[in-house]
Amino acid sequence: MGKRRDTAVLCLASGAVGVLASACGTTVHKATPPAPTTSSAPAATSTIAVTTTSAGPTTTTPATSTSPAKSTTTTTAGTTTAGTTTSTVPHPPFAPVVDQAMQTIRPRPPGLEAPDALPGAPAYVSAEATGLGGTYSVTLVATDKPVPVNSPQLAAVAAKQSSDLGSFSTIPASSPAVAAEHVQSSQSNGLAPCTGASTVATVPGARGASSCPTPQGVALNWHSAQWLVQVGGVGGAKAPLTTAAAVAGWLASHSLPAATGGVVSVSVPESSQAGSTSSTEVMWYLGSDVYEVTALRDELAALDMAASMRPWPAG
Repeated sequence: MGKRRDTAVLCLASGAVGVLASACGTTVHKATPPAPTTSSAPAATSTIAVTTTSAGPTTTTPATSTSPAKSTTTTTAGTTTAGTTTSTVPHPPFAPVVDQAMQTIRPRPPGLEAPDALPGAPAYVSAEATGLGGTYSVTLVATDKPVPVNSPQLAAVAAKQSSDLGSFSTIPASSPAVAAEHVQSSQSNGLAPCTGASTVATVPGARGASSCPTPQGVALNWHSAQWLVQVGGVGGAKAPLTTAAAVAGWLASHSLPAATGGVVSVSVPESSQAGSTSSTEVMWYLGSDVYEVTALRDELAALDMAASMRPWPAG
């Protein structure tokens, strides 16, 4: 639980769309994905700022790309009646480090998404981007100065756990059934299984929460709409109630992405042997695409990042 798994390209497969089952045997029912919103932006040669995002000064180097220009129009959030269109406020531009990382992805899958919100860093946020067969993953790294995407300098920095901020990825599947199977498999590998009976747990904001022992520690489990949520303690006999309440409070006042099914998994160290760093993974699927966001140290940063995922470059 809490370990990062390598992203792999999904093979063609068939079968019924699976439903997500919790570690304690409960079931997440499929929810019908919302109707897609169609937006368009004219292709154009554009100039962007290639840089990294920081909490301090930013060094900007101009770079020219031939990717489609960002849309400056609003996205329709309703129907047009009697000549009146209901629109939403357009999204702000992606962070320069996100744009720079995404431009290295070749080929680009049709469901490609990236976050507006990034984890906080003491200085700069840099990135490593990888793409294989249409699947992509971007790892965010804290650096003390601006470092170009995929720079050799990042390899040494990324090896330090304290510099790893998290990641986001898109995994295109051959069908919704294959996407569901991927999330279901990841759930089985990533969530701690109950090794004893589940008991009712009181977690503010989490209806129907239960607690159970696992090989790693005590886990709290509940459902939030089509999402299965697990906040598990590692290396101790105490349930991580404070972290679970923070996650439940966030879910009560925010919205995760539209999803047919998804999993939120948080690992919280409960002993010195388990270290001092929590880890969070959010994975979901919609249609034939699987999305994953991870973050270290701040579970709410992972939720913010997942909630801000939208089509790149102009979703």
